Amino acid sequence: MADTASTQLSRLAGLIAWVSQRDSEEPISYRAAAARLGVPESTLREDLEVLVGMGDEYKPWLASLSVGLLADGFTVSSRGPFRRPLRFTAEEVLALTAELAGIRGGKALASKLVATLPRAARPELAEESFLVGPAPSGHVEQVLAVVREARDGRRAVEINYCGSDGEPSRRTIHPYQVMEQEGNWYCYGWCEATRDYRLFRCERVLEARLTSQAFKIVESFKPIARADSRLSGAVEAKVAFEPRIARWIREEHPGGQEDGRGRYVVRFRVADPAWFVREVLQYGDGAEVLEPDSLREAVKRAVVPAG
Repeated sequence: MADTASTQLSRLAGLIAWVSQRDSEEPISYRAAAARLGVPESTLREDLEVLVGMGDEYKPWLASLSVGLLADGFTVSSRGPFRRPLRFTAEEVLALTAELAGIRGGKALASKLVATLPRAARPELAEESFLVGPAPSGHVEQVLAVVREARDGRRAVEINYCGSDGEPSRRTIHPYQVMEQEGNWYCYGWCEATRDYRLFRCERVLEARLTSQAFKIVESFKPIARADSRLSGAVEAKVAFEPRIARWIREEHPGGQEDGRGRYVVRFRVADPAWFVREVLQYGDGAEVLEPDSLREAVKRAVVPAG
């Protein structure tokens, strides 16, 4: 009695599931595979022919599979979800580490994940080149596309930039780093006009044009972890975190110190008081602003509004 389509499809699914668990890329003999599935070799060969010629209805599901038919056996390899042994692309590594780094206690696990992968699969300078954040606007996305291409290709960019004084000016910059903080996107790099490192807010870039001028990264360059560390007018704040949450805070801010009460004390560079208040309030009574008094009072007012 001939197979029904559903029976054959079920058998193909079983074949793929079995093959995907193998860590070897050596060919599989028809005899071994047929014995495994409990069918004659002739049926197995017919199944493989069907798999090779599978119609468009199933192609999205099996698009990553590559099937090779040999004289005494066959091979099945995959670049997609059936891939074995498991290998990650740089994009997959970045997605996993970014997701892990964003959850409590996940940063250490993300570091271990990256350390176990072949060096070629690691996202090169991912931590130093950019941070992952909210999706930018259409205009900012266009600016970012130019800046990222310049950063990766080591090419200068001409920008028309509207600074804090509100007056646009044309500058040539060497983009070293792209980052996001509190929903704002920044480019950090070398400014030819000032001959110094500068932080540019991408939404203030009116125009951005990639040039053919090549550049080399200045030896003294050090990536920054936060944009507010380079913003003018920033003040230093000191926050003490209770022992019950200190472990997670230490992972996010490893440069802190313990005080005599077992609390973990962290110093922040604050350019935006509203951001700082939101940052502190998310920890409830587990965080206390020690200084300055102005930011301490700002947090208090947010908890107990005046009147």
